[in-house]
Amino acid sequence: AIGNAELAQRFVQFVMMQAQNIFYVLGRIPSPDGRPMPPNLEAAKILIDQLEMIQEKTRGNLSNQESSILDDALKNVRLAFVEVSGGTPATSCAWLI
Repeated sequence: AIGNAELAQRFVQFVMMQAQNIFYVLGRIPSPDGRPMPPNLEAAKILIDQLEMIQEKTRGNLSNQESSILDDALKNVRLAFVEVSGGTPATSCAWLI
């Protein structure tokens, strides 16, 4: 069986990797060759929706630290989405309404 500490570490790594993927598709992290990527708002929205789904499905089962890390990651990627989209949220982004 996997211990709680290892599960917590894996959860945090998962959240951080998802956030990094969102920043990548938003063009905030350069491609491996160092060039900026053009933003893909639809892909970013799908990934943000997935992270929000994880937040909903794990509500009440996370430590304070895990919950805080997930909340902060979502705040940061949502802010980046709004900035990249020119301050105009995509109409399909219910979490921005």
